Amino acid sequence: MAGQVRRMSALPAGSQAPEAGLTRFLARAIARARYADLNAATLAQARLAIADCMACGLAGADTPAVRALAAAMADAAGPCGLWGRGERAAPHAAALINGTAAHVHALDDTNESMRGHPSVAVWPAVAALGEALDAGGEALLLAYCVGVETAAKLGRCVNDRHSRLGWHTTSTLGPVGAAAAGAVLLGLDDVRTAHALGIAASMAGGLRVNFGTMTKALHAGWSAHNGVLAARLAADGVTASEQALEGHEGFVALFCGDEDGKPEAAASWGAPWELEAPGVVIKQYPTCSLQHALIDLVLEARAQRPLDGPGLRLECSISQRLDAMRTQGWPTHGGSAKFSVEYGVAVAALRGTQGIEDFTDEAVRDEAVRAMADRVRVQVGAHLTPGNGDAAELRVFDGQTLVHQARREKPCGHPSHPLSEAAFADKFHALGDPALGAGRARQLLALIRALPSAGARALAQAAAPAG
Repeated sequence: MAGQVRRMSALPAGSQAPEAGLTRFLARAIARARYADLNAATLAQARLAIADCMACGLAGADTPAVRALAAAMADAAGPCGLWGRGERAAPHAAALINGTAAHVHALDDTNESMRGHPSVAVWPAVAALGEALDAGGEALLLAYCVGVETAAKLGRCVNDRHSRLGWHTTSTLGPVGAAAAGAVLLGLDDVRTAHALGIAASMAGGLRVNFGTMTKALHAGWSAHNGVLAARLAADGVTASEQALEGHEGFVALFCGDEDGKPEAAASWGAPWELEAPGVVIKQYPTCSLQHALIDLVLEARAQRPLDGPGLRLECSISQRLDAMRTQGWPTHGGSAKFSVEYGVAVAALRGTQGIEDFTDEAVRDEAVRAMADRVRVQVGAHLTPGNGDAAELRVFDGQTLVHQARREKPCGHPSHPLSEAAFADKFHALGDPALGAGRARQLLALIRALPSAGARALAQAAAPAG
């Protein structure tokens, strides 16, 4: 690997519109970002999201998709730890495996600008490359924040046309964000950072047709892998177009069309940081995030009254965005159940919860859930807030009598309805304890909460199983 490249003086966040071109503008902002630019709110959200990502990775570490991937990458030996596993791997391979593990259960965070999952694409890349470089806590936090910022600001440039075309944004925007994070860790200058972004832009992809399969999780890991590789290649002198994002037949043109692209949306880079506003949504349920407000409503209704009886009917109004990606018809396996509104509502109404164990192939065959789902009616709510993919309304009927009605704009876990510290700790330990044991999981969470006190190697060691 090439040695670190000396940076130029700092660029104040949000101080320039991308007049020289989107790629060069982002490269300059990335190369000149400094830890001192990060405010307390951004750092607090970064620690929360990093902890969430690592907990999700621990929960996915021993799933079939990750076991198969680890076996396929066994030849890619190196110094970097695999969360919740005993093996070690090269930085790009560790990013791939840890990123895939963190997305297997669909419990990792989301961001509204990106319309996807930022941390699962960026943090595994930062953690792996940071471990190889023995990076300290400030470098890790800066790289992570810059990576999320880049992916989300690029999302503002291409969404929502990009998302509506069927691209999995985690796998298209994610590699560019991960490459930006890698450029920070490697200390790349403006030019080499632009090359890293250009290399990653050519690696972008991910088809939403693969939602509900193991390949969806691979999208996230591949984003982290490609970001690490793009940054290392740029550090070693591999070039790419410095108009890769905005140029003719570039990222914006091909992923959303010039007529729908908004490269000027990147001008607010760092002002505010995306981790501060709109922030990240910490998911409570292992399903498509756009149905989480509806699931909250079902659980709240169930807490107020029994959801049973021969006349029970649940009428659910959902957003157009959720309707476009939900599973139609009864899900055939656990993966497709994550995108079935009827199935998700039925599980919540019947059991008063919604967890990983509810989305297995065996769970989908539960006749009691199927019977409850027959009482669920789903429609697009024309009266819901336009553009809000989370918005939902629930109406509960007993025969022809409306007995409960509620509407929600955002789910619990959204920055407007944040989880309590205790509720987040419960999620972290529910996911992390089985892989590490309660004691080691507490140690890992404490190290993350203490960032920047800990470095990459300390975090990696804490995320490894005992022995």
